[in-house]
Amino acid sequence: MCVLKVYSDTNSFKAFSDNTNIPVHSCFDKGQAIKTNRLSKEFRISFDVSEKEWDDFKGQVADAISFLEKHYAQIKNLFATHSITDACLDFPIWSRLDENIVNQNDYIPRELIKLAGELNIGIGMAIYAQNAFDYQE
Repeated sequence: MCVLKVYSDTNSFKAFSDNTNIPVHSCFDKGQAIKTNRLSKEFRISFDVSEKEWDDFKGQVADAISFLEKHYAQIKNLFATHSITDACLDFPIWSRLDENIVNQNDYIPRELIKLAGELNIGIGMAIYAQNAFDYQE
């Protein structure tokens, strides 16, 4: 479930969000409540890049390449019309580490690096333990 996160200290993304055909995941203005106990420190917009599961990193990457190719011009326009402080493709993935696997390697193909680099978008991987959301009562 990869998302593209874009941030600005000075420009709201609300008008862009209302007029784009890029699938918007969320959009917040500075000072707007994100959750009941947290306010957004900046203007931010997130786009749905991939619906692939966290154990399908290769699928998320393939979707990200397709997403950037399809929406390249609109993303470039967004970055040209807003003062962007940061932008990142955020790939959530499950850790494959256990008592038998001590090293995890995930490959980002140069095609994605090139597209993201041209648009000045960073790439992050959030690696979660398999039991990360097992809450104890």
